[in-house]
Amino acid sequence: MADRSNRRNARIVATIGPASWDIHTLERLLTSGVDVVRVNAAHNTIAERHEIVATIRRAAREIGRSVAILQDLAGPKARTGSLPDGEFLTLVRDADLTLVAGDAPLEPDRISIDDATLMAELEPGQRVLLSDGLLELTVRERRDGQVVARVVRGGRLRGRQGVTVPGARLPPRVISAQEAADIAFAAEHDLEYLGVSFVTAAHDITMVREELERHGGRAGIVAKIERPEALDAIEEIARCSDGLMVARGDLGVQLPPEEVPIAQKRIIQVARERGTPVITATQMLESMIYQPLPTRAEASDVANAVLDGSDAVMLSAETATGDYPVEAVEMMVRIICAVERNFLPAPLRETERPHTVASTIARAASEIARRSPVVNLIAVFTRSGFSAREVARERSSVPVVALTNSQFVANQLALVWGVEALVAEFVDDTEELIGKMAQRLIESGCAKPGDHVLFVGSLTVFNEPGHTDVLHLRRL
Repeated sequence: MADRSNRRNARIVATIGPASWDIHTLERLLTSGVDVVRVNAAHNTIAERHEIVATIRRAAREIGRSVAILQDLAGPKARTGSLPDGEFLTLVRDADLTLVAGDAPLEPDRISIDDATLMAELEPGQRVLLSDGLLELTVRERRDGQVVARVVRGGRLRGRQGVTVPGARLPPRVISAQEAADIAFAAEHDLEYLGVSFVTAAHDITMVREELERHGGRAGIVAKIERPEALDAIEEIARCSDGLMVARGDLGVQLPPEEVPIAQKRIIQVARERGTPVITATQMLESMIYQPLPTRAEASDVANAVLDGSDAVMLSAETATGDYPVEAVEMMVRIICAVERNFLPAPLRETERPHTVASTIARAASEIARRSPVVNLIAVFTRSGFSAREVARERSSVPVVALTNSQFVANQLALVWGVEALVAEFVDDTEELIGKMAQRLIESGCAKPGDHVLFVGSLTVFNEPGHTDVLHLRRL
C-alpha cells in the first residue's frame, strides 16, 4: 500500500548532462523524485540525443515510473564557444580579453561568440553578460574586426554558455535549421514536451507547433518566459501554450533583480488561472553544484516557489554538471514536503477562475473533498489530460489520480501539480468502467477498500477528449 503521508504535490524537473545521463545516475534521480527530465538541445548533438532519450526511457521502465521528457530548443540565443565537459575558464576581474565571432573553442584570453550579427553591432561601453548574467564584460574598443572587452564581474566560464547584450535589438523569430531538426527529433521520439526559448509573442508558439505537427509530433509546448516582451504578452502566450516556464536566468538579465520575484508571481498566477502547468527555474539550489548543502536563502526560494503555486520547480546545472546531482534532488524533495505538510497554495479567487462546465465540476470536486471528511481521493478519467489539469488547478486537499488509457498522457501528467497517473484500458459501459477503475486504484495502492472516491470525467461523450461533465461519489 502506498504511504500517503509521503505524498508530494509539486513536481521536480531535472536537467541532465555529463553528471547524470548514465543509466545508474538516472535511475537514482528518478527514484529520488525527478518527475520530468529536461534535455537541453543546445548542449548535445542529435546523434548523442538518440542515446540520451533511450537511456531515460529505459530508466523509467526499470523503476516503473511515468516520466516526461522536456527537450529545450536552443532558440535564437548567442552562445560562447565550447570547452570539454567539466572544464572551465576563470575570468579575472579587470583583465582584458578578445571577443571574436564564431564557435572556436574558448581560450583564456579569447572568447568566441557564435552570433556574427550581434558581434558586428557591439560598440564601446556596451555590457556583455555571460552564464545567465553571472559574468559581466564591458566592451572597450573595436580593433581590426575584433572586440576588446574588460572583465567587470569574473568567475568560472564553461563552454556553450549563453550571451546577452542588454538593449540589443532582437531580429524577428524564425525557426532555424537546427531547431527544425530538433523539432523533428521530438516528433520522431514522441517526446512529451518542447521548451521554446526567448518567446516574445504567441506567434512564436504557434510557429513551433505548426512545425511539430508537420512532423506528426504531439509534444506539449512550454513557453520559456525570458524577455520583457513576453511579460507584456503573457496572457496571449499562456492561451496558446501547454506550459509556462519562469526562466529566471535570462529574465533576471533583462530585468532589474528586484523585479524578478514580481514577474515570477505574475507568471504563476496567469498559469494557475488557465490551468496551465508552470515551472519555476534557474539557480534554485545553485550552491549545490559544488557543495552538498544549499544556502538557507536557496531553501527559502524553493519554498516560496511552491507556495506561489508552481506545478514544478527545476534544477539546472545542479543535476547536469554538478558534483551532487542526487543530493540536490533529495534536498528539493525535503523542502517541498516540509512546505506542503504545513501549507497548501492559496486557492484562486472567484474572479480569477474560468466558468466552464469542466472548470465548475473540477471546482465542485475540490470543494466537496475539502469540506467532507469522508472523501479520500479524486479519480479523474482522462484521454487527453485535460480533465486532470482542470482538477489540478484547484489544488485539491486530497490526492488526485488520473486514470488514462495512454502512456503518453500519463507521462505528460508527470508535470502537473498533485496528479498521479495510472494507465488502464477503458470500456464503454459506465458501471463496468467505474468498477474496473476502482479495482485498479486498489491494486496500485492509491486507494483501499472502504475509501470514498470522487470520480470526475466525461462519460456522456467519453470517446471525445477534452470534456468534463460527470461527478460521481463511490465507496470502494
